[in-house]
Amino acid sequence: MDRPILAHRLCLVTDPCKTALLSLKIGFAACLLVFFASSALAQSPVQRPPDTRRTMEKLAETIGAIHYLHVVCQGRKTQDWRDRMVEMLELENPGYRARGRLIGAFNQGYRQQARRFPDCGSQIDRQIQIKAEQGRILSDALADPYLR
Repeated sequence: MDRPILAHRLCLVTDPCKTALLSLKIGFAACLLVFFASSALAQSPVQRPPDTRRTMEKLAETIGAIHYLHVVCQGRKTQDWRDRMVEMLELENPGYRARGRLIGAFNQGYRQQARRFPDCGSQIDRQIQIKAEQGRILSDALADPYLR
């Protein structure tokens, strides 16, 4: 079955402490995106740095990876990380091709982790930490040009 992962509706049930930390990081990034998106709409368009598109794709890939890591251990009822990706797409409102690239990156991140971690194990928690840190770094990189 080679359907896009993003097309599935999944829900998240996980350890509350880890979820809280990860949710804060991703929530902060989402808040930054909302803040800067609304500020940008109120002002004249800001020229984006040339690497923004690739950074957005890397962030989408990271969100897809984290989504899989929660699905493999918590089951297919997970939804939070997919919802964050949907929210990012709504906030960014990319064109048709850019949207396809972002969805493809999300699905690629999901599939990469599925190949690497076919079953839930002790290494999953560490991988979630690594991916969360990557997501924070990417979010900071996206916000940085607007904070100057």
